[in-house]
Amino acid sequence: MTDKEKDNVIIGPWSAHGKVNDKEAADWVKRKYQKALEKNNSQLKMQEKMLKIDTITEGIMVQMIHTLSEQGYDIGSDDFLLDVGFLSEVIKSALYRQEELPHVIQGLIDNLMHPDKVRNEDGIEMHYSKFDSGLLGELVDMADDVREDLDGKEDELDIEFEPDTDLEPVTNWRKLKLEREAELKKKKEKEKNKTLHQARSDKMFNKDDDKDKDED
Repeated sequence: MTDKEKDNVIIGPWSAHGKVNDKEAADWVKRKYQKALEKNNSQLKMQEKMLKIDTITEGIMVQMIHTLSEQGYDIGSDDFLLDVGFLSEVIKSALYRQEELPHVIQGLIDNLMHPDKVRNEDGIEMHYSKFDSGLLGELVDMADDVREDLDGKEDELDIEFEPDTDLEPVTNWRKLKLEREAELKKKKEKEKNKTLHQARSDKMFNKDDDKDKDED
C-alpha cells in the first residue's frame, strides 16, 4: 500500500446517527442490518417467483406455438410475433397476480374485463368474463394520438427510472373504480332524498298558506 493510499483510509469509530452510548449504537446497527437483510430476502423471494413464472410461461408458449405450427399456421410472420409477445405478457400477468406480484397488464385487464354469470339449459350457473371492446377501442385511439404527438421525439423521452422503493400493486384499479362509483351513487341518493324532503316541506308550506287564505 502506498502512502497516498494510506491517506485515504478512514479510521473509526463512525457516527451512529447521534446515538449517545455503545448499546444504542449497537442496537441501531442491528436494526439497520436486520432491515437490510429482510429487504434482501424479499428481493430474493421475488426473483425466485419471477424466474418460476418465466419458466412456466416459456413452456406454455413453446407448446402453443408448436401446436399452431402443426395445424398449418404461419408462426414466422411479424404480426404473429407481436401477438405471441403480448399473449406471453398476459400469461405472466395472470401468474404474477397469483403470486401477489404487480404487473402493468393487470390494470388493463381489470378495466377491460368484467365478471358475469348466466345459467345454462340445465340450470347450472356459469361464470365467465365479458370483454369491453368499446373501451379498448377508445384506448387504441388514444394510443394512436399519443404516437402521433411523440413522432420524432423518442430520443427526447429516453428516460430510465429505477425506483428505490418497492412497487405498489396495480391489481386494485378495478376495486378503486368500483369504490368511486359506489361513493358517487351514495352521494346521488343523498341529494335525491334531500330533494324529496325539500319537496315535501314545500308542499306542506303551500298547504298552510292555502289554509290561511281560506280562513281570511
